[in-house]
Order: sequence, then structure tokens, then C-alpha cells
Amino acid sequence: MMSTIGAIRRKSAGVSDARGIALPKLSRSRTAVLRQILGWMLHAAAKRRSRVHLSELSDEQLLDIGVSPAQARQESKRFFWD
Repeated sequence: MMSTIGAIRRKSAGVSDARGIALPKLSRSRTAVLRQILGWMLHAAAKRRSRVHLSELSDEQLLDIGVSPAQARQESKRFFWD
């Protein structure tokens, strides 16, 4: 029977899954992860801005770019992460 202290020591020695198999350490640095998150945020913000601009176009302008007013309304209602 394993004591609580033994379980704590084993867990603190390394990361493992539910079966006790050691998982590999992440090779990415914190900087790389932060850059990826920032990149995603900037991309999502740019998509949101373009959808807002699309919703502000007149019907004639939408027809010029080949988008129906219904399509523009549908696109402008989408969430930024979509």
C-alpha cells in the first residue's frame, strides 16, 4: 500500500499521465508560446475588423465585390474565433 507522501513524491518527480507513464517535456519556450498566442489574437482582431467593415458597406458596394447583402449580414455576425 502506498502512502500519501509516496504518491506526492512520485508526482513531484515528473509529469505523468493517469497510468503513471512519464510524459515528454514541452520543447517550446515560453516566448514561442506567447508569440503564438499574440499572433492568434492579432489575426482574430483583424478578422473582426474586416467583418465590421463588411457590415458597413452599402448594397451597391457589396454587389461590386460579389457579395449579397444576406451573405454580408451572415458573415458579420460570426464570432471572431470562427
